[in-house]
Amino acid sequence: MDVMKIVRDHGVIPVLGLKNPDTAEALAAALIQGGLPLIEVTLRSEGALECLRRIKKAYPEMAVGAGTVLSVEQLNAAAQAGADYVVAPGFNKKVVARAQELGLPIVAGCVTPTEIEAGLEMGLTTFKYFPCEALGGMEAIKQLCGPYRNIQFIPTGGINFGNMGDYLKSEHIAAVGGSCMAPAAMVEAEDWEGITALCRKAVKISLGFELAHVGINGESEQEGLDTANWFADRFGFGVKLGNSSNFADTAVECCKKEFPGQHGHIGFSTLSPERAVAWFEAKGIPLREETRKVDAAGRLISIYLKEEIGGFAVHIMKKK
Repeated sequence: MDVMKIVRDHGVIPVLGLKNPDTAEALAAALIQGGLPLIEVTLRSEGALECLRRIKKAYPEMAVGAGTVLSVEQLNAAAQAGADYVVAPGFNKKVVARAQELGLPIVAGCVTPTEIEAGLEMGLTTFKYFPCEALGGMEAIKQLCGPYRNIQFIPTGGINFGNMGDYLKSEHIAAVGGSCMAPAAMVEAEDWEGITALCRKAVKISLGFELAHVGINGESEQEGLDTANWFADRFGFGVKLGNSSNFADTAVECCKKEFPGQHGHIGFSTLSPERAVAWFEAKGIPLREETRKVDAAGRLISIYLKEEIGGFAVHIMKKK
């Protein structure tokens, strides 16, 4: 199991302080049904390890982590309970070393340059940022990623439906963690349908799909210009000239040549093309790999779906 790929593919980690092992499996089922087959069980209660053990036994395909790991002893216990990964609020060299000895992925809390460099020395590149809102949130993370460009953070502590999208649109964020998709009161009430609905809401935010533009195919440079001017004349749009297409405002792409699609294409923006691709692949929706475009750092910019609808191709792109 590639735990960090699962984390990045979903972008949202339910971080939960579970107490009752008898409801742990039902909770896990609600998370999976809602599109989040991963969890971090914080080791803050006597029943936490048993909850972790039962979840992993019932759903071996689920990425089950142990959080709030403060000592080597806790790490060993989490490993014995079947944890796929561990999360620590701070940086403890002994805990990191033991996790690496066990081959257990670890996300350690590093929120200062000194801590980040200590983590980098031990081969870590993904760090927990806790408590994220109290420590300056995304603005502070951007500052840290200035000198440390090849790292990512998993912010926790203050993440909610209102701000998670602001974090998840950044390439510096591997995922966010929180409990808003499974509040303690709903867990205690065994409101599994409600939790599934909140998980779906979190997934929707993490993808952030929005209609970006409609593309109209043309056969020549003149046709691409004429189409753009048609929309400009009727709607007062400005025209932006490009190499292979022109834009009427940002709503209509007027192509100078045949793009994918019988009539044209429909473009959707997303917070993360990588997460969107994982979403489509999980749903069995094929993509046109030959249309994949990446930036200088190798990050996905856009890609087309194989399917067409109404004579239009569909593609996704990184939201600007």
